[in-house]
Amino acid sequence: MRAARLLWFPLFLLLPAGCAESGGKAESAAAILVRDDAGRLVRLERPARRVVCLIPSVTELILALGAGDRLVARTDYDDQPALAALPTVGGGLTPNLESLAALRPELVVGWVDAQSRTVIDRLADLGIAVYAARTETLAEAARTTRGVGQLLGLAAESEKVLGRIHAALDTVRAAVAGRPAPSVLYVVGLEPLFVAGPGTFVDELLEAAGGRNVFRDAVARWPQVSLEEVVRRQPDAVVLALAEAGPQVGGRLKRTPGWRQLQAVRLGRVFPVDPDVFNRWGPGIPEAARRLARLLHPESFAAEATP
Repeated sequence: MRAARLLWFPLFLLLPAGCAESGGKAESAAAILVRDDAGRLVRLERPARRVVCLIPSVTELILALGAGDRLVARTDYDDQPALAALPTVGGGLTPNLESLAALRPELVVGWVDAQSRTVIDRLADLGIAVYAARTETLAEAARTTRGVGQLLGLAAESEKVLGRIHAALDTVRAAVAGRPAPSVLYVVGLEPLFVAGPGTFVDELLEAAGGRNVFRDAVARWPQVSLEEVVRRQPDAVVLALAEAGPQVGGRLKRTPGWRQLQAVRLGRVFPVDPDVFNRWGPGIPEAARRLARLLHPESFAAEATP
């Protein structure tokens, strides 16, 4: 069991240039320097006023910071009504770089490049300031919140957002404290079967909600597993964070070979949830944790009205 209270690590490096010298050239007194999750130093002469964010959860963060009016584009996965009028640059992992550059952003927030993906490097080559973020854990989420807040000139607001998230998660933990922790299978893909593993914010959310990830010992963060292994482990509950999982999915699994061998399925402890709420680490994290806690420990919330 991890420590009950999550730690928020201020690992990003903020370097107000002030009167510092770099290579014999004086830095601007107003320059903002932030090290991103790729280890790159992101430099802005002033807080960014034109922003493109390629990570939907960070877009939600920017809206929570009150900076939605600085967004000049969205991705195909940003479905908030406030962003509906913005042009799309396509998918977050493979945006249309030509369209993106034409919008003249002062800052782009995107995923850290992978071996087969070079979006960040290509944008940097175009002279665009880019903050590369990792978003797998809550600590990384906190670091991104602070880094983006600094680049937007909204450091104080970012700390307030983190404070609200932290306090709300503590409230959820307190509500389920002392309860036996059921083992939980958290499914993000059904065919093939992919689940949440260790080192993910979902793993941390399960713990905050009073549960225990049944695949916490997996070797990957989002491992593909066999149904036979799931049956062997017999989780106490199954959470389906799938767009295609409807309210009838529990009944369907009861008729499906393999799944019907799970006691959790037979007892009706299969919980379909909205992946847009549960699979994003943004400001909605506390609400996701609270919903999970209510599913796993309904007795702790018996006094509340049913939503």
